Amino acid sequence: MRFRSFFSLFLLFTFGTGIFQPVQAAPAEQVSAFELILAMNTLRVAHGLPPLVEDPIINSVAQSTAQTMAANNMSWHIGDVRGRIAAAGYGAGGTVWATENFAVGNMSIDEIMSVWADPDHMRPAVTPAYCNVGAGVAQTSDGRYYYILQAAYVGEKACGSITSSAGGTVQPGSVPNPGYGLIQPVKIATPDAEGKVYHEVQFGQSFWSIAIAYQITINDLEVWNNLSRDTPLTTGQRLFIPGKNTAGYATPTPFGMIVPAAPGLDGRIVHEVAAYQTLSTISEAYKVPVDQILSLNGLQIDWPLQIGQKLVISLGDVTPGPTLSVVQKLTPAADGRYYHTIQSGETLSGIAGVYDVPLSSLMTWNGLDSSSVILSGQRLLLLVTPPPTATPPPTNTYTPTATRRSATPSLTPAVTVTPVPEEGGSSGGSSLWLVIIVIVLAGGGYLWWKFKSNSSED
Repeated sequence: MRFRSFFSLFLLFTFGTGIFQPVQAAPAEQVSAFELILAMNTLRVAHGLPPLVEDPIINSVAQSTAQTMAANNMSWHIGDVRGRIAAAGYGAGGTVWATENFAVGNMSIDEIMSVWADPDHMRPAVTPAYCNVGAGVAQTSDGRYYYILQAAYVGEKACGSITSSAGGTVQPGSVPNPGYGLIQPVKIATPDAEGKVYHEVQFGQSFWSIAIAYQITINDLEVWNNLSRDTPLTTGQRLFIPGKNTAGYATPTPFGMIVPAAPGLDGRIVHEVAAYQTLSTISEAYKVPVDQILSLNGLQIDWPLQIGQKLVISLGDVTPGPTLSVVQKLTPAADGRYYHTIQSGETLSGIAGVYDVPLSSLMTWNGLDSSSVILSGQRLLLLVTPPPTATPPPTNTYTPTATRRSATPSLTPAVTVTPVPEEGGSSGGSSLWLVIIVIVLAGGGYLWWKFKSNSSED
């Protein structure tokens, strides 16, 4: 009875604000590191595996991870979880294998377990090899929480053969392991002849453990069974379990699922990074190569994304022409320099990528640093020289002009017309007398020739 009373109070305080509805303010009672471990072990036992044993070293590493990620507002893992756990002393020098789950936001245990419902994050619940577990919770400056759970085992060592010392720092909010004998396995029911699933409540089971086992929410159990979580379940009670084939039931959208942003009026697409998103998942959602995202935003593949970071996915209609560069399409200002006017959603790295200049140079030209905030409408100086535009050769065109007749005779035969001399001209008179003389001489010659001919005939 004490166990059931504990869970009744636990459910009342933990889930009283509603299930799977994102809220801005933190819940009245925040999910603790121990509750993360208990939830994962409840799911693990439901799959027929022994619960993971809480380890102080893994707890310490998980808490440190949560604090680091919260301080840097990260949207992806730090990396090398097995190396970090081994370096902290877990495994006594043996080969350590580990996995890490994280979630971020002001979330209920339902929301967290929904985030961890995919195969990669279900490893701690379904992989028999894992032996130990640790968890951490840390808060960001704006009130959100990072939830970290790490599971590990030592290669070729049986579970329980290696025990970490208590030297590891146990994170705030963690409580000593009360004994996992309290966890009551939830056996998954098989569908009936109509394909419907009904679960029969066993002693010690609660809304919480049943919801986790079937990967649904407590709210689903309440709505589809006309119940209230404030009323304890009874042994033998039958609960309808909705699923993907249930008419009218919509599976909650997991956190981290990406809904692509719509293009702007110019076709430009900008994505705002949310919790649990990565370059690979963003690339897949928009159907563009990761290299394109890296190039447009001046990023490197191993840089962690920041929650709220804006990534240029596509430049839209702003593409350089065959002869004009992006800079050449700008109009120089009165001082003869080029400026870029920041649009909503743009980032410094994205702008640097558009103009093919180093991000560091763009920041130096404008007196900016990594802590600077840019605003829509702000102008950024571009100290660049645009490549010269190709100038086509001049085209010869015919232009009629007045010309003077040359004194040099043309070599081309031509019919010429002798102008009629003007009356009273001296040169005209000389020509007339010359003609008369020629006629007289020709006539006299003809008469002399005729006379001689007649004389010869006689």
